[in-house]
Amino acid sequence: MKSESATSSPSTFQAKVLPALKVGAISGIAGFASGGITAALRSNPTVGLFALGSGYHWFLLGSVYWGYREQLLSSTKTLYPSYRLETPRDRIAISGVAGSLTGATVGFILRGRRNVIPGAIMWGLLGAGGQWAYSIADENHSAEVFEKPASQQSQKRGFWDVVFRSEWSPVKRLTEDEYIHMLERRLLVVEADIALVDEEIAALKTAPRSEKTENGEK
Repeated sequence: MKSESATSSPSTFQAKVLPALKVGAISGIAGFASGGITAALRSNPTVGLFALGSGYHWFLLGSVYWGYREQLLSSTKTLYPSYRLETPRDRIAISGVAGSLTGATVGFILRGRRNVIPGAIMWGLLGAGGQWAYSIADENHSAEVFEKPASQQSQKRGFWDVVFRSEWSPVKRLTEDEYIHMLERRLLVVEADIALVDEEIAALKTAPRSEKTENGEK
């Protein structure tokens, strides 16, 4: 029993808690910087406190949002194994729900009950809108990958490639080959689902015939 708990807890921490903390840390740094700049432009005498408060606020938003989103994705796949969440509409819905839960949770923690509903509405729209923008960019990138010959695809790693492919980044940036392999795996999943649907349709078509033959024998 001890060995099972010891092996399961690190995997849970690495798979769910650590990525949420990474997103929260990145969001907190961005919030700290933006809060400090805003306070300096407004000639606020407590620039440091304002920056710390903004960083803490954005740390909560980033970590809670990512934790909710990953938990919703994993729970949906566990409860509904055939529901693969491969369409952009599914991702937008999950991100919108995660944003609403984040806005309600952080709003209640920092500002009380009055900010639960406004926070849920605002961050739900932001979560769904951000996922929608990402889906559009992903579709454009997919089209570019398939239209561009392999000989013309750049193998150079820019600044953002280094950032997003580091071990500290919760989001990984795929290379062209990795992206193509991912799309091919998605295509195989779709083809497998189509095959299962065809088998179910064939079974439904043969079922009435078997019932008729049994009734005729009786």
